[in-house]
Amino acid sequence: MKHIPNLEIKKMAMGGFGIAYAEGKAIFVPYTAVGDVVDIDITIEKKDYAYGKVTKYISYSDSRVEVQCPSFAAEIPCGGCDWLMLKYSEQLKQKNQLLLELFSPFIDKDVIYFPAPSPQIKHYRNKVFMPVGKNYQTGKITYGMFARFSHQIVEHNTCENHPPIFDQLANSLMEFCLKAKVEPYNEIEHKGQLRHIGFRCNSDGRQILVILVTLSGKLPFTNLLVKKLTTEFPQIKGIIQNINRQKENVILGKETKLLYGSENLYDNLCGLKFRINYRSFWQINTGTMEMIISFLQDFVNSNNVILDAYCGIGAIGLSLADKVKRVILLEEFPQAIEDAKENAVLNGLKNVSFVIGKVEDNLSAVLIKEKPDTIIMDPPRSGVQQNALEAIIQAEVKQIIYLSCAPMTLARDLNTLIAGEKYKVVFLQPFDMFPNTWHIECLAVLKHNDYNINMR
Repeated sequence: MKHIPNLEIKKMAMGGFGIAYAEGKAIFVPYTAVGDVVDIDITIEKKDYAYGKVTKYISYSDSRVEVQCPSFAAEIPCGGCDWLMLKYSEQLKQKNQLLLELFSPFIDKDVIYFPAPSPQIKHYRNKVFMPVGKNYQTGKITYGMFARFSHQIVEHNTCENHPPIFDQLANSLMEFCLKAKVEPYNEIEHKGQLRHIGFRCNSDGRQILVILVTLSGKLPFTNLLVKKLTTEFPQIKGIIQNINRQKENVILGKETKLLYGSENLYDNLCGLKFRINYRSFWQINTGTMEMIISFLQDFVNSNNVILDAYCGIGAIGLSLADKVKRVILLEEFPQAIEDAKENAVLNGLKNVSFVIGKVEDNLSAVLIKEKPDTIIMDPPRSGVQQNALEAIIQAEVKQIIYLSCAPMTLARDLNTLIAGEKYKVVFLQPFDMFPNTWHIECLAVLKHNDYNINMR
């Protein structure tokens, strides 16, 4: 293995890597900061670039802070946090730089704003799923997060990103599993009982869902488990056994057993009440999501007809409903639409209609029928398919609002939307949905050339 000493980290890259330069190559080094000087071993080498692993820190950047999490500082670090070692101001600075490098070649720099900081920097996650395994040295069941680019579980006791009560719940579950001789899942042999443990809470922490993902319907002593957890944690609103029989990386399976209470909890967003199923998409940082909704209100008015594509349970569209003339919610999953309908009723919203189906298959017909002024899209990480983007361009929707957790796919899709020069990006505001990681949420607003928008 090639060893390179005394390298200085010059900049950061997408994926959370630090970049150094040697032998005419960019060398990507995880868990490093700009200004660090390190010795590294090359782990992967290609013609024009390489990946390396730190063997020794010669000196540390001034942008670093001391990390309290033992899993981050482990010999094989947890893959959940890339930038836990950076001052928060430095995290925002580096995210801003990455986005400028990505978007400024085709978007006016004046409309690319500095990332809005998260209202909560630590313990902000309202949902987590963690794989379960066995420590073969101690024989104990363990849980944690996967190491970067692997399925090796890095054991956890505490986490800087999710609420401390999730750690308490996890430790209580491990105590039970040890006594009940629950076997953790072995993904190589496709054997064992418990695959993942998951927790979801509402904003004030008064409602918690516990999810146990198992390989089969068998899970011993579930009545005792329910009694133990609900006695220790009265905040628990539901305990769910999700059954995933497949040999795959997808966490949740199609089968559900309700062991206690409800599959749903209720949370508040911008003054509205939402029913959230344990499977439902709901932004993990509620404080940042409320900031996004607040920004969106500046781009709609009482005359607008809005199409909320990829609407999920209606978080965005319903939050704007009382500001606009009418909202159409489009969503692929029937259960999510049912939840959206329930959430509309919960909040007394009557200017809302619903369409079930894939965005890519239904968007063109909905645009022709409903003629919305504005389309809002919050797609999965893979972005929006080409045919859907073409349908928007052809329909000449006046305003496009695109919320994305994946800057690379957002850049790809924005390039498609502006290629014919019918649309222009007038606003790109990043929001820090994911502190202590390199990930960033971006809100892009595009307008048709014939449409004027009142800017913030």
